[in-house]
Amino acid sequence: MRIKNKKWLVLLVLIGLTVIGGKTFADPGAEEDPLVTLSYVEKRIEQVKYYIDQKIGDVLTATDENSNEIKEINNQLEEINNNENNTSKGSSLTVIQLKEGQKLICNKGTEIIVRSGKVSAITSELGGLSDITSAKDLKMNENVEKNHLIIIPRDDGRGVLAIKNSYIMVTGGYEIK
Repeated sequence: MRIKNKKWLVLLVLIGLTVIGGKTFADPGAEEDPLVTLSYVEKRIEQVKYYIDQKIGDVLTATDENSNEIKEINNQLEEINNNENNTSKGSSLTVIQLKEGQKLICNKGTEIIVRSGKVSAITSELGGLSDITSAKDLKMNENVEKNHLIIIPRDDGRGVLAIKNSYIMVTGGYEIK
């Protein structure tokens, strides 16, 4: 009987060692073994570093794109500011000088009076400029008389072209080209 008991005892010890050995040699950090090893921590740290580096790269790319957009917007604002120096939308009387070859393109309702120099009418296919003083419609390239009140009826590119350097009184919106 003793040998039979020893066989059972050896069998039980082997089963016990197998169970204990399986638990002992399980992957560290796995669900079965919550113990965390240095290699596991280092692997996770590398993954986090990679993730952070990727996000920083995304932010830098977005910042560069935004910087380019800001430069473009600043250029547009500068262009608008430069154009405002040659544009008026107010209704106060302004005396401007047109140099030979420059155009004064007026908004609808703008009134002009040529004080000196020589200018000709710029009209559109919808009509000419209204010369209120002489009660007539000025056609394309027709000379505009000095001291005549001219009214521009529409925003369609009508105005005057300076044949010689001229001074013009303007009430309303205009653009010098």
